[in-house]
Amino acid sequence: MTKPAGRHLSALMAALLLGTPSAAWAQSPDMNFFVAVEGAAWGADQPALEVSDSQCTDLGYAQGYGHLTWRAYLNGSAADGEGDQVARQRIGAGPWYNYYGVAIAESLAQLHSDENNLWVESAVTVLGEYPPDGTLQIPPGSRLDGSLYTRGGPFFCFGVPG
Repeated sequence: MTKPAGRHLSALMAALLLGTPSAAWAQSPDMNFFVAVEGAAWGADQPALEVSDSQCTDLGYAQGYGHLTWRAYLNGSAADGEGDQVARQRIGAGPWYNYYGVAIAESLAQLHSDENNLWVESAVTVLGEYPPDGTLQIPPGSRLDGSLYTRGGPFFCFGVPG
């Protein structure tokens, strides 16, 4: 192992042991999952689901992931004209990876089970940062039974190919 690789490995190990993101980690080209924590700046006349999807798209696009269709992990509402969309049906089949290339889940079945890798430590923003303390409860979006959580955010964004 060369000296620079050894330094990189040491930084990686330190980040893993400390449980914090490290500047030594680069943004993964496989990223298709992040936590949106920034507030939307769109008008109140737009349906909340559309606004949340737009927020995911804007954040993902700005980081070079405009080739994905970004969807907020939120349920739609018939009252808002969103056709009773269910979060788990909007995000594709997986797999999903965070900023660092860490697998969140390989499939919908894994994502919606105790076998997912969705933790406060793996649920990072589009820039690889942890959401502010106290703002994230796992899981936001829809509950495993499909019922609605709040749309107030922060919420998860999933990138769907195509």
